[in-house]
Amino acid sequence: VTIPYKEAIFKYLDEVDTDAETIGAVNAIKVLKDYRLKGFNTDAYGFENSLKPLLKGHEKHALILGTGGASKAVGFVLNKLKINFKFVSRTSINNNTITYHQLNEQVINQSHIIINTTPLGTYPNVENLPDIPYEFLIEDHILYDLIYNPAVTSFLQKGIEKGCVVKNGEEMLKLQADRSWEIWNS
Repeated sequence: VTIPYKEAIFKYLDEVDTDAETIGAVNAIKVLKDYRLKGFNTDAYGFENSLKPLLKGHEKHALILGTGGASKAVGFVLNKLKINFKFVSRTSINNNTITYHQLNEQVINQSHIIINTTPLGTYPNVENLPDIPYEFLIEDHILYDLIYNPAVTSFLQKGIEKGCVVKNGEEMLKLQADRSWEIWNS
């Protein structure tokens, strides 16, 4: 299950895994022996296991660009890793969401992990990128883009230019696919 159906799929499921329920998004469905449908979220597994090797221990705050289904899995993982975060959206939705216009030097300096969960930069619109103040990035930042086509998005390129650690979503995709395979074959 992919954008934009990770949240809408709930009403068609008979059962939802505890983590997927907590996250509020499903991206894998298993047909049970009695033909009931059970939803899972494997994005969280893929993101966590691809992010952890990048962490050095000083990362206490993060920004999640976007508020769709994938962003919820990212937030779930950051909670699990005890990393504080804010969602960034075009409009303020709640107390844990800020707008792109609220991003300034202080917010960027405090947030050592910035994760793009939006489709901005996906092929064929590779020139698009989230509207953040890239000039405040430093080597201590991790820029993670869930997009993997192209391998280096404009978002990641801005991080490379500032000496940041960057990673695209290809490993996350493979890990979540492996986790889906385990679910379907258990």
